[in-house]
Amino acid sequence: MRPCHYRCNNAQKAFSLFSFGIGMLFLFGTAFFSPLLVRPAEARDIYVRLAASPPKIALSSDGTMTLTDSAGKKHSLKKSAALTRSGASAAVGKKRYSLPARISSPGLLRYNGRKYRGTFLLTRSFVLINVLDVEDYVRGVVPAEAGSDRPKEYLKVQAIISRTYGLRQSLTRASRGFDVTDTTSDQVYKGAGAETPLTDQAVRETAGEVLTHENALALAPFHSDSGGHTAASSHVWTEDIPYLRGVREAVAYRSPNANWTARLTAAQVQAALKKMGCDVGQVRTIRVAKADSAGRAVALAFTGSRGTASVKASGFRIAAGPNLLKSTMLGAPSAPSGKPAQTPFPTDITAKTPTDILPKTPPAARNRTPDRTPSKTPAKAPVPVSDTPLSKIEETLLTQMITDGVFSPEELVDMLKNLNKKRGYLYIGRQKKAEAQAPVTQAPVKAQAPVKTRAPLNISALLKMPAAPAPAESAWTGRTSSGQEIPVENGVFVFRGRGWGHGVGLSQWGAMAMAGQGWTAGRILEHYYPGTAVKRFQ
Repeated sequence: MRPCHYRCNNAQKAFSLFSFGIGMLFLFGTAFFSPLLVRPAEARDIYVRLAASPPKIALSSDGTMTLTDSAGKKHSLKKSAALTRSGASAAVGKKRYSLPARISSPGLLRYNGRKYRGTFLLTRSFVLINVLDVEDYVRGVVPAEAGSDRPKEYLKVQAIISRTYGLRQSLTRASRGFDVTDTTSDQVYKGAGAETPLTDQAVRETAGEVLTHENALALAPFHSDSGGHTAASSHVWTEDIPYLRGVREAVAYRSPNANWTARLTAAQVQAALKKMGCDVGQVRTIRVAKADSAGRAVALAFTGSRGTASVKASGFRIAAGPNLLKSTMLGAPSAPSGKPAQTPFPTDITAKTPTDILPKTPPAARNRTPDRTPSKTPAKAPVPVSDTPLSKIEETLLTQMITDGVFSPEELVDMLKNLNKKRGYLYIGRQKKAEAQAPVTQAPVKAQAPVKTRAPLNISALLKMPAAPAPAESAWTGRTSSGQEIPVENGVFVFRGRGWGHGVGLSQWGAMAMAGQGWTAGRILEHYYPGTAVKRFQ
């Protein structure tokens, strides 16, 4: 039967570029674009898109708002106003204001239940943009992306890479009319209402600091959990960036996604392939066509009734659903002999100090702020955020978990305050229930005998767990190998893996564990982005 490799090639390339742009927008005008660190007039302010042409925009403030129209004329909007689009103008009742227009106030501005610093810009196409200083922008990003009660050095890391990303995007503003959105398509930004004293302190202590490579703003992607080893940019996207090569996690940890299982029917697999421009017919087998040195799948080969196709594993993950197929670190086993699978970190890593693991950091690569005593706050996992609403079934499942007491009071409060964490807590809840239901011993359970269960998952304690013991020779080694087939159970393809996210750059779980063990922000960044340096933006 004729293979369909050639039929898929161009479509795969197109899909790869599409999924790459939609997933992170990290390489937009970047890989070979070198923004210099000497353009403050163009890059100091950040333009954040809050709404794209809604039918009505309701704004308010503690003080009187002032609208400056396209002719430069100022108008009072009082303390609240509902603006609707009227051709090339914005209407408030019977009054018309020519666009674009700026809205300012002596107090914080409000939109959609959130508070914002800076000013609002309403464009001719009725797009609402928050224009504010980059440092104020980072104050609203760090707690949304990293949480507020994390080790300070981890929060400083998040501040540096979030500032770097925002400034980098601002240098290509003309292409979109704004720099970033306030969602996960860029970075989650929740405005002034999200700010906390601890995250504000992290922003202040890193003020103006950015990650650089050869005197240009570096690309600094991040993800939730690498599964033990990060991925090279060329294996996930298209460009080979020297400081985005795969590195092994330096500190052992267990996340809620240390091991996961995804079940895809043949129809689901076929539908995902069609999104990529490939059609092999009824899918019969899936195997790992290529794996990197860490055991992460780089390419998957599909054989079906109409031929074969080999596609990039990262592209297939996006097409199948990144919240379903959580990573390309495939090959994690089902729990053998009733024991939960262990993340195979080397046994000697946690026995070393950060100084033992890393070479001496050259002065140019060090964080300019003095090393400080790491926070004694217990390290906690970053709860993944998602703007995708839960289905009715998922809402019911989450409600049942709450009723069953799966979550702590602190987690419930966090969930109520941050609705975009509901999906993340759903996954954590599933992990807790699976952990609680796993039997402690390998011995067969006798009829009617009580089954011992593990205590619920303790997120803080997991970050302090020692490295997992080396697996027995007969057990899984933790590496995906080329040629390995994805098993089929009851006609369904069963993907087992580790971690969550694209795997490139910084692992949030790994960075938190490192910060909890005394690593400074500068050293954490050097580990995940080797060859980069932290410099002050001027």
